[in-house]
Amino acid sequence: MKSLDLTEQKIKNIVLSVLPNLNSQDLSDTSNLFSIGLDSVNAMTLVLKLQNTFGIKFAATDINAENFQSVATIVKLINEKQGQ
Repeated sequence: MKSLDLTEQKIKNIVLSVLPNLNSQDLSDTSNLFSIGLDSVNAMTLVLKLQNTFGIKFAATDINAENFQSVATIVKLINEKQGQ
């Protein structure tokens, strides 16, 4: 499995843990996380879990709706943070 696929799967697992009413079949790479239940409270939980899982730190400017809109945008952000 390529590292990008692994990153994507880890992110999906984290999103599913933050949004327990969501199942994996309902979560695609481009699903708008805010329209399927992500709010400001669980978004902060998502940010913390992503930082812990990937060993990165998001800057305040990274934490915005655009970067956390979908699994695909989160993958892109994490790859940028990891210098890939």
